[in-house]
Amino acid sequence: MCLLPAAGAFAAAAPAGAAASAASPFGAAAASTAAPAAAVSEALTPSEVLASTPWETTSAVDQDGNPVALDNPAVSNFVGWAYYNVNGTFTMYNLDDTPKMHGDWSVSEGGTSRTITARDADGNPLFTRVVPITVLTGDEFTYRVIPDAATPDVYYDIVHTPTDHAEPGTINYSEVLASTPWETTSAVDQDGNPVALDNPAVSNFVGWAYYNVNGTFTMYNLDDTPKMHGDWSVSEDGTSRTITARDADGNPLFTRVVPITVLTGDEFTYRVIPDAAVPGAYYDIVHTPTDHAEPNPGTTDPGTTDPGTTDPGTTDPGTTDPGTTNPGTTNPGSTNPGTTDPAPAPSAPGAKTPSALAVTGAGSPAIAGVVGGVLAVLGGAAAFVVRLVRRAA
Repeated sequence: MCLLPAAGAFAAAAPAGAAASAASPFGAAAASTAAPAAAVSEALTPSEVLASTPWETTSAVDQDGNPVALDNPAVSNFVGWAYYNVNGTFTMYNLDDTPKMHGDWSVSEGGTSRTITARDADGNPLFTRVVPITVLTGDEFTYRVIPDAATPDVYYDIVHTPTDHAEPGTINYSEVLASTPWETTSAVDQDGNPVALDNPAVSNFVGWAYYNVNGTFTMYNLDDTPKMHGDWSVSEDGTSRTITARDADGNPLFTRVVPITVLTGDEFTYRVIPDAAVPGAYYDIVHTPTDHAEPNPGTTDPGTTDPGTTDPGTTDPGTTDPGTTNPGTTNPGSTNPGTTDPAPAPSAPGAKTPSALAVTGAGSPAIAGVVGGVLAVLGGAAAFVVRLVRRAA
């Protein structure tokens, strides 16, 4: 459903660029406004439409309309999550949430092209890319990549759709883990094969888990018998969980660090690597929220002294900042690697309204500087952090 007027109707829009939208309606309530979506969108400029939601690359097609896989080298550099802030800055990430690039952006007044300037960690420009927009509505943002300006009829259209995926680095993962009790509901091996929860390879990691906001935890077997208790923490980037189990006197029994593969309000999965020398053999332990009341709150019985190994995972399962070396600094796909705005490819009759987004690696995003803008853009998306903690610490 097209939520905006045809491209020509953008001629009277406000000056190009998100910076001109300082007074736009993207406050905390924008994403959850009670007004009909169509009515809201029709009042927005092209820049405001692009900044109104985070975007996910969901497909790509070539000049003949044939689907192109997102891991195809011809388009893979343009795939990811994109966050366009109303202050004219942007951050982009790969689909695995690793940083891609950050910098400045603008949309032409008529909504026919998008310009980004990627910057390094010190704010120095790395490259500028201008791409024609073929669709820009509240439901879709598609821009065109022309690998060779001398052959404009060979191109790829990169399609993006709105997402509620919170910007990496803006989530308090500790709050997510503490927001609900968790039940072990399944396990899979490195090949994705289901593993029975009573299988000795995973049974020690099965049960009910209660992570308290004060940094303590209690765990129980599925028959409600005590398992262990102690202290816990989640890395700031949400890639690992650490627990220290303690005995009845508070003395430490063991510390375990495991990589987290999923941590959302709907799923918490960590990886168990039985032999650190063979990291390719592992088990993913899947947990889902539960309303199962804690069997014995405040118990001092740790249960087993060590239901697992001292550290079946890794002490640092993630890298510090992959993707910031800027694999796209040579500006692949730009119709003009300079700062000028190439004339957009003519749209076919009946083509939808235009818009734009880009993807290619460059400097580690200054996340802290854009948190406020993103939360404003997402509005209610901060609710991604799920529901409040169900009990007092």
